[in-house]
Amino acid sequence: SNHRKSPKNNTMARLTTAITFILAATAAAFAPVSQVSLKAAPLNAVAPEKQIGVQAPFGFWDPLGFIARGPYGSPEENFEHYRAVEVKHGRVAMAATLGMLVQQSYHFTGFISPSKNLAFADVPNGLKALDVVPIEGWCQMAVVIGLHEIFIKQREGKAPGDFGTGYFGFAMNDQGAKQLRGLSAEISNGRLAMVGILGMFASEIVHNGDVLAETKIFG
Repeated sequence: SNHRKSPKNNTMARLTTAITFILAATAAAFAPVSQVSLKAAPLNAVAPEKQIGVQAPFGFWDPLGFIARGPYGSPEENFEHYRAVEVKHGRVAMAATLGMLVQQSYHFTGFISPSKNLAFADVPNGLKALDVVPIEGWCQMAVVIGLHEIFIKQREGKAPGDFGTGYFGFAMNDQGAKQLRGLSAEISNGRLAMVGILGMFASEIVHNGDVLAETKIFG
């Protein structure tokens, strides 16, 4: 007899496939090849314990000793790698957090999938979008992420996160007080955003799919 897959199984299959593509596309962020560019680059003269991002109340906080015993070489090389990863994840988290807030009230006009007659306005905010966006859409996003990882590279010998495009008016290599304040703010905001986006997802699960339920107390 024919057996039809339940909607739950279909959802899990699509989600698993999408996650597989995304993980494959973003694996370059943690590939050992990054050691080559780090070791070829001149190291920052500032010790990891005195770098920007060492902030109260924790100060230099590395309880597991990744900086001293990491796999990327000296403590300075380990720091360069982990700081680059932190900056990247912070930037993605800031975009995701802003996207969650904006999409709660606004949507693009037009169709995300004309062939399926699926408009942007039909895509819910939050984790529910995983079940609505077609798998082809997730694959396209994974390809774009992968191309970005392949062709947009960190500039050798420059500060982590410097891709040669500037930073909202800051010259990325002047190490002036204005730049250091801006980069310190970026790290702080990125850390907050990483916690924030995870909190939004957790809240959605706890409240049975109600996105940003806490904001309803403001009317």
